[in-house]
This record gives sequence, C-alpha cells and structure tokens, in this order.
Amino acid sequence: MRRFAILGAQHAASAFVLAVLLLSPFTADAQDWSKYEAEAVERLQQYFRIDTSNPPGNEKRAADWFCELLTREHIECRVIEYAPGRANAIARLKGDGSKRPIVLLNHTDVVQAEAKQWSVPPFSGEVRDGVLYGRGAQDMKSEGMLQLMVMLALAREKVPLARDVIFLAVADEEVDSTGSKWMLAEGKNLIEDAEFLINEGGENLLERGEVPFWSVSVGEKIPFWLRLVAHGKAGHGSVPMHDAATHRLARALARVVDYETPLTILPIVQRILCDEAKVRAPREQAHFCHLEASVRDPAFRKRITGNPIWNTLVRNTISLTVMQGGPQTNVIPAEAIAHLDVRLLPGEDPQKFLAEIRRVIGDDQIEVQVLSPARVPNSSPASGELWQAFEAAAKKYYPKTLVTPRLSSGYTESQMYRTLGIASYGFCPFVSTEAESRTPHGNDERIILDEYKQGLRILWDVVTRVARKP
Repeated sequence: MRRFAILGAQHAASAFVLAVLLLSPFTADAQDWSKYEAEAVERLQQYFRIDTSNPPGNEKRAADWFCELLTREHIECRVIEYAPGRANAIARLKGDGSKRPIVLLNHTDVVQAEAKQWSVPPFSGEVRDGVLYGRGAQDMKSEGMLQLMVMLALAREKVPLARDVIFLAVADEEVDSTGSKWMLAEGKNLIEDAEFLINEGGENLLERGEVPFWSVSVGEKIPFWLRLVAHGKAGHGSVPMHDAATHRLARALARVVDYETPLTILPIVQRILCDEAKVRAPREQAHFCHLEASVRDPAFRKRITGNPIWNTLVRNTISLTVMQGGPQTNVIPAEAIAHLDVRLLPGEDPQKFLAEIRRVIGDDQIEVQVLSPARVPNSSPASGELWQAFEAAAKKYYPKTLVTPRLSSGYTESQMYRTLGIASYGFCPFVSTEAESRTPHGNDERIILDEYKQGLRILWDVVTRVARKP
C-alpha cells in the first residue's frame, strides 16, 4: 500500500510539474527570462553596430550575421543575395504541419543618421539611464531582434510546434522594397503556405503608467503619387501670358487643393473610432459608434474632418508636396511640375481615382502621370486566432488596455504579403512614451530597456499561443 501511495504521489507531482512547464513561458526555470533578456540587449547593441543605412543598405552583413546566430542553434538559415550587397535572410522552425506557418517579418535597413545631431553615436548601441540608443531602435531593428530571440528560444527550449515559424529579414524596405519584391517574384514558394504574418506597425503609448490602447495595424492606406505636368511657351517674365505653363498649373492646383474627396466609412474605421470613444469620450460613444449616420450632421462631420488623424481615416487624401517652375524670377518656363501625395483607403480603385482627379483638374493640356507602382489597397480581419493572441498577450501585462485595430496612413510591406493570401498585421510588442515614439527617422532614436525586455515576453506569448502544439 505504501509503495502505491508513493507512486501515486510521484505521479501527482509529475503531473503538477508538467502543468507548470506548460503554463510557464519557457520549459526551463524562470531565471531563464533574465538570461534571454540580457542576451536580447547585447544582441541588439551588436545589431545597431552593423550600419545598414539605406542608401546604400549593404544589408548582406546583417543577413549573414542573423544566419550565423541561427545556424549555431541548428536552425537552418539561408542568405539570399539578390543584388550585390543586398540580401534577405530566411529561417524556418518546423512544426508538425497541423496548422499553416506564421511569418515573423522585419527589415534590416535603416534610414541615414546625421551623427552631429545625435547626443550619442547613432550606430553605437549606447545605453544611458536605462535607455538604449541606436538608429533602428524604433524602426525596426528592435522588433527584428525580438523576433530572432523568439526563434532562438523556441529552438533551445525544444517547444513542440503545430505550425512552422518562419523568420524573414528583408532588405531595402526604406527605399524601394526590393527585398520583399524579390520574395514575391522569385521566393514566393518559401512563404506562400503561411497563414499569418507579423510585421512592424501598431502603436502602444504609455500614459501615466497605463496603455489605454494597444493598436494593431490591420491595413494601410496606399500611396498613389501623381505628377502634374503643364506645358506652354517660354518667355520673359515682364510679359505675362495667360496660358503660361505656371499659370495653367496654378489654376489646376487650386481646383485640386480645394477638392474635398467623398467620405467613406469603412467598417474597420467605424470600429477604430468607436473604440477610441469608449476610452476618450464615453459620453459621446453613441455618435462615434454610429459614424455613418453621425457624419450626416454638418457640425459632427466638420468635427471629424477637422481632426487631421480622423480625416485620414474617412477619406482618400491629397497633399500638394512639390512645385517646380522656372530657374529664375524673370523667366517664364516652358514646363511646370507639381507632385501630389495621394493616399487611398483599402478597397479603392486607383484607376477610378485617377479619372476623378483628371475631372477635377479639368484641363486636357495638363498631363497626370502616376509615380507609384500599381497597388490595390487591402487589409486583414481584426478577428481570429492571431488577433485573440494579440489581445491575450497585451492584456496579460496591461489588463486595462483595449486592443484595437489601426488603419495606418503610412505604408508598410504587409500590403505586399496580403496579396499571397497571408493575414498580415503590424504588431509592436513593446510600449513607448510619446517622446520615444517621435524618434523613428529622427535624432536620438531610442527604446526604454525595460519595455524592450518586456516586449520579448509579449512576442513570445503571441507566437507560442498560435504556434505551439496544444
């Protein structure tokens, strides 16, 4: 009897240990968190010191370094050099195939940094007062390193996977997206079986120690840049001509900048503004949660369109950004040029918008040229298994946060991968203060170390929730 009692106790103890292991972030003891976090900081500092300023990029150095780290852990990694010095890195941890893969996408290039304007060398990875400085701290070397650390941890802890986890680091996102273009044109077979993709995007701002919103990008407005070209006779500035190229263009531009594009209330935008009202203006929740009806009221419509951020969510937008004419004041040029930064909502037809702009211009003598590559705006659903993982992971650390979709007015490469049928999201696993959130592409780009470390746990939670075997 005593022997069976002991065996029963051992059985119960084993079951308890197994349960603890399954619920713990890693299968090893909790001290491993500090080890992984310390390694994540050290690796990020090393990554900052690999200068991948674009142009020229030279991202192959980063791709080689990533694959060296991964192959040390017996994770097969491939460097794809598609042009001299330009390379992607791709690695895959195999699951049992019961679910389709998830891609962890990041870009290795960064914008250039003017060292004289920084308080620390921009490629030093210097730490000051608990803050880590470096070009790419926000966009997006920090998130790329967290993705790499999740890959390493999954391999080291021998986590059983239901789906493959793919690490994909691409070159040239900041200029021409040639890394992702190569993947879609030549390397599609390496990723097209994926169900989900996590990329940069989203925003999580600390406000008095809380994070009111955890924003996950589900779609982006698409750049549809246009160039207007007017022609006329050249002449002396002392003899005005009504049909001078500059005059013709000026009249057309006046019509364009005064043109109000129609309001379009997409279901995802309705949800975004409804969620915002729940936190920011609960007394007005009814108006914001029934937006299509509310904007029929001229006063409320003016309020929505008068807010620059809200205005970008409810319409296609046009910004006049470039005007070029004569070389000097007393010369009437034969040609005048203007550029329009147009951003289209998901679901819009670029060709229909182009026809509408030509109608607004109303002058057949003005050429309207398309500068942007042909793209159709798209989005992913704010629901499903991965979305539930975003909610659970964010609320684990910030119980009061509201996980809400985001429609970005800027562009990310998620749009490209959605064309393969992959549900793609911009998910930032760490939070920032407003000051840090303004540093991408700016001076003294930085990230708070404690938030970066916590970001590792949050990204781990997300990935394991959707990829781990039950």
